[in-house]
Amino acid sequence: MNQSYQNTAPPDLAHLQATMRTIELACSSIQMHVNPSAAEATILSLSQSPQPYQACQFILENSQMPNARFQAAGAIRDAAIREWGFLSTDDKKGLISFCLCFVMQHASSAEGYVQAKVASVAAQLLKRGWLEFTAADKGTFFSQVNQAVAGSHGLDMQFAGIIFLESLVSEFSPSTSTAMGLPKEFHDQCQTSLELDYLKVF
Repeated sequence: MNQSYQNTAPPDLAHLQATMRTIELACSSIQMHVNPSAAEATILSLSQSPQPYQACQFILENSQMPNARFQAAGAIRDAAIREWGFLSTDDKKGLISFCLCFVMQHASSAEGYVQAKVASVAAQLLKRGWLEFTAADKGTFFSQVNQAVAGSHGLDMQFAGIIFLESLVSEFSPSTSTAMGLPKEFHDQCQTSLELDYLKVF
């Protein structure tokens, strides 16, 4: 299940590293109140660029700066929601798998706000694709979460699984869901399906 967004072009390591350094510098500038408007524009450009997923995943996996990882997770969410209609089903599932696996693999991380952000992105993307994913697709995601919540992989991963479930329930609840530019009927259908078919297993 440890997938990620698959771009047909080979990754350009130098470009990925340069992008990571640029985002890290922007995050540092904001923290130090040095030209924050320009720094915010730099971060925004990441989420607004076409298919920034490889760069965002690289930052999440390699940056030593928590704020940069936080911003990269947000960029994955913004870009994926914007480009959802153009992404393949495998790419959609790959982005969710990447975020979910990241949360599980970094379950012992001290940076809880980064973990919560990535879990939230996974929950939002899973909801966005809820009505188009097959039962088997959703079952694959929930199987991993169920194992984590059951405690079979230790307390840290159990806590990570619970964090994801909290994000998921929040995302599927009408009062706390993200709009995503979709009609109310979409949110209602997702909530009903989740409650009837999936939450009962936990």
